[in-house]
Amino acid sequence: MTVDTIEELRAELRECLFTAAERKAIEAELADLIRQRNEALAAEEEGA
Repeated sequence: MTVDTIEELRAELRECLFTAAERKAIEAELADLIRQRNEALAAEEEGA
């Protein structure tokens, strides 16, 4: 998981046409990646 992946998914959602099911899947993937990133950042802050 990288910031680049998150930004790529955000760009796809902004610029591409998707079916409702495709959009829902991408939004779920994006939300999961953001959650993972936030958990990793929180763990780093706790360890600092």
